[in-house]
Parts: sequence; C-alpha cells; structure tokens
Amino acid sequence: MNEPLIRVAVADDHPLVVAALRDCLQRSARFQIACECTSGSELVHALDRQPADIAITDFCMGHGNATLDGFNLLNRLARRHRGTRIVVVSAQSNAAIIRRAIRLGARAFVSKEDELEETLRACVHVMSSDSCYYSPSVRATLDNAAMADAPATELTMRELEVIRLYAQGMQLNEIAAKLGRSVSTISSQKTVAMRKLGVHTNTGLIRYAYENGLI
Repeated sequence: MNEPLIRVAVADDHPLVVAALRDCLQRSARFQIACECTSGSELVHALDRQPADIAITDFCMGHGNATLDGFNLLNRLARRHRGTRIVVVSAQSNAAIIRRAIRLGARAFVSKEDELEETLRACVHVMSSDSCYYSPSVRATLDNAAMADAPATELTMRELEVIRLYAQGMQLNEIAAKLGRSVSTISSQKTVAMRKLGVHTNTGLIRYAYENGLI
C-alpha cells in the first residue's frame, strides 16, 4: 500500500529560496507542496484554508510593519495550527533565538549555510520522531554557545525581538506597530536589554546584534 502524501507549506520572502525548497522536496515522492508563500501572514492564511502536515518557514521575512515573522509567527502557528510540524529554515545563527524557537513549537531548525538536503532530512525526521532536528551548522552554534560562558542575565524573548528589529533599521514606533505594543513598552524593553548586555550606545547595540547573529 502506498504511503499517504505529506503535504508541505513553504514560506520565504525570497522567491529563489522558495523555488529551491520546492525542487528539493519534489525529489522525494513522499512530499506534496501544499502552498508557496512569501510572508508569514500569507502562510497563516494559507494554513487556515488548507492545513498541511509540515510548514517550512524562514524566521526573518521582510522589514515592513505588517510583516508577520520571528517569534510572533511561531506563536501564531503554534496556537492556530497545532497539528502542523514547523521546520525553520533560516540564516539565523543566534543560539538564544534557536532555543526559543524550539520552545515555541518549532520541531526542526535548519541553517541556510547547510546543504539544501538538510531540509529534506528535517522533514523526514519530524514526521517520524518526536525529537527535534538540528542541521549541522545549527548544532555547532548550540554546542559553541553551551561551551561559552553563559551571560549573567539572558535576554527575554521580547527583548531579543526588539533588538533584532531595531538592528534591522526599524524605528521604535515601527517596532511597536509591528509587535502590537506601545512605544513606551518597546523603549523600555530596548533599555533593559542594553543594560543587561552592558551596551551603552545604539551603535554598540547594533554591533552586538551583528556579532551575535541577530541580523
């Protein structure tokens, strides 16, 4: 008896990445592309219309206020599509973000620095195992972070998100609109994050974001 097809939704704001993921998955007769999306909002709406077994999504998709990405996207998917296994395929190389993505429900995290076939391996893994899958580069990032001295105070998920968006060039009012919070709350979270990191200037904060794989 033939195994049922595994329906996969793909989301990335770069059409070439979407095409590459499609071609990779179509090498296996087990997978069927359910939809191809270029934003987090489009992915959520597509899954509302037609659920999929797996959702492959980038972590950072665009810089616009209305773009649904990052932790907000993972939260939304976890709440509305509990039966969909989430595979993050991203250039993100920050261990704290990777760990929090998994806590929020991602079942696999694949680096765009790894071979494209790692995405296929991740999809096979999440359909057959309850354990999480990490591509080689992601595993190396986590191992290196574990060996390094842990910071005295780890940033919260919201502080990480504010820093990530600020380092991408968004203003505080734009971040507030994107995340649905007040400007004063965003400003406070940015200030607290800087204090935890021992950073005293915006330039220093952006440098930290760059050096720690937030952008």
